[in-house]
Amino acid sequence: MTANRIHFSLLIVALVGALAGCYKAPEFINPVYSCECGSVTFRDSLYNLKMAEAVVPDSLEPLSRSYHIVADLRTLEEVDAHVPAHDLTFHFSFPELYEETNVYYVQQEDIQHLVQVINHGDDTYPILNYKATEGSIVIYPAFNGGEETVEFNLTVRKSLDSILVDSPIAFTGTFTGIIE
Repeated sequence: MTANRIHFSLLIVALVGALAGCYKAPEFINPVYSCECGSVTFRDSLYNLKMAEAVVPDSLEPLSRSYHIVADLRTLEEVDAHVPAHDLTFHFSFPELYEETNVYYVQQEDIQHLVQVINHGDDTYPILNYKATEGSIVIYPAFNGGEETVEFNLTVRKSLDSILVDSPIAFTGTFTGIIE
């Protein structure tokens, strides 16, 4: 009798587990991240941004700015196939924006910047650094907060151990960030 109860109890537990554990889930839709905040052109290809940040890094200097953008370099097919991340990032900062002009020339200004291509699918060179050698950055500042638009038209070159290599590459774009 006890053996029948144990056998029956195990059968009920298995049946409940099978019914509770099996359900039809909606079809998985791979999310594509896009902030709809701008785009860049790199190596003659247009990419939408998946992130753009504009911040005031120094609370004592309200005209200081730091910008960071990220674009996904993968095709839609690669995104759907879950190919490892392949991103273009651009970070640049200004200790203080000029009030009288909003154009900054890379050749004339000491603009702190970093352009990187980060490819998690490349075991040989997962991170490539680039340095802007010429061009301009135009900022339409939101001195009182709100949307701040930035346009850039740069020429970049790959940098290996601070040595510029390879041919120049056009790197242009426009994005909008929110200054709070």
